[in-house]
Amino acid sequence: MSPSWLEQWRPRRLLSSITLALYPDRIVWLRTRRGLNIQVEDKGILEIATANGAWQPVLESLPQALSQAGAGGLSARVLISNHFMRYAIVPNPDGATSRAERQSLCRYAFERVHGAAVADWELQLSLAAVGGSALASALDRELTQMLRLHLKSAGASLVSVQPYLMAAYNQSASPAGDGIFALAEPQRLCLLAWQSGSWVAVQQQRAGADWPVLLQSHVSRLRMQFELPADTPVQVCALESASTASLLAGSHHTLVKPGLPARLQSAIGNDYFGAALVLSV
Repeated sequence: MSPSWLEQWRPRRLLSSITLALYPDRIVWLRTRRGLNIQVEDKGILEIATANGAWQPVLESLPQALSQAGAGGLSARVLISNHFMRYAIVPNPDGATSRAERQSLCRYAFERVHGAAVADWELQLSLAAVGGSALASALDRELTQMLRLHLKSAGASLVSVQPYLMAAYNQSASPAGDGIFALAEPQRLCLLAWQSGSWVAVQQQRAGADWPVLLQSHVSRLRMQFELPADTPVQVCALESASTASLLAGSHHTLVKPGLPARLQSAIGNDYFGAALVLSV
């Protein structure tokens, strides 16, 4: 049933929106109101009782989270944890002459690693520097279908779906020259490396509380593999951690956070940084 005209044009509904971050063990949501400044109207975290690392229990719990958030009539932006994402480097997609050829290159990059399972995934290819490589992402098609279905049933409209890695990189990293960007979330470490403005590697690994040690090992291997200088900057984003600066041993490491307005940062806290990344997408 469609909402009434009154419901569609209530000022709060017109200006408000919801952002969600989907993790294996929880759904984090922010309801915000836009004006001269973004204001937080409400927020919440729904723990997933049957969390097993798969996305199915998360999507099964999504209707409850949408109900708690009062998502009816709102536009929705969604952040997807790296636990549910796959990434690949696609060499020189500019060499393709059509969209179909670029999609074929993207599919081949995943098939080399994952085989026939790629047929059930939705693929997305980022822009590449001229003559350089692109970063591709993949997500289970069933996940995106269920996401759209639950949002529609709740009366919300889906505006965007963002992989955590890309959202954090776009908000936090400085891509000049050579560099390495590392994103740490609970039980997951993801690294992205570039050289002369072109992507060269993307890696994901399960990681526990000792992720800074694992980070050092991966950074050392990336520097050796691609002959990156010893002073290649490493930008580390660890939004869910209250303080990680003391854990990051090694030179040329910088702890970065997204450039969110100070008023917004003070209103949400560490648990909500992931959801806040997609506010402006």
